[in-house]
Amino acid sequence: MYDAVLIPVDLSATNDLVLERATDLGVPGETDVTVLHVIEMLDDIPLDEDPEFYEELRENAQAKITQWAEMLTEAGYAVTAEVKYGESGQAQEIVATAREAPADLIIMRSHVVDPDESSDQVGTVSHQVALFAPCSVLLVRG
Repeated sequence: MYDAVLIPVDLSATNDLVLERATDLGVPGETDVTVLHVIEMLDDIPLDEDPEFYEELRENAQAKITQWAEMLTEAGYAVTAEVKYGESGQAQEIVATAREAPADLIIMRSHVVDPDESSDQVGTVSHQVALFAPCSVLLVRG
């Protein structure tokens, strides 16, 4: 199984399936899990220009990922819940976090890409992570 799993999440309920897959692939008491949410920085609103705006986003994200972290902790996993700002982009922050951990698996949600419209959908965060990650990546589709 895996020693260190990184789970990047948005704040939607569709991440419940991703968390289920993580528990299928990890071993309670042996697998360390990091639940990560990256707040995408807006080009026209730098962090130093509106810190209250970004702090509110961080607080909301922290509350949600803490719930997921508690669920994984109750299942026996050692869990860290992190919120970061994606100043260089969400995918870059996820890949950097995987290197820092270091993670040996990234599990994240991805939508199905329509082959007829693939040029519009290639380059999503999950696609970028799959290309640049330093470890294996499992893309979960609901």
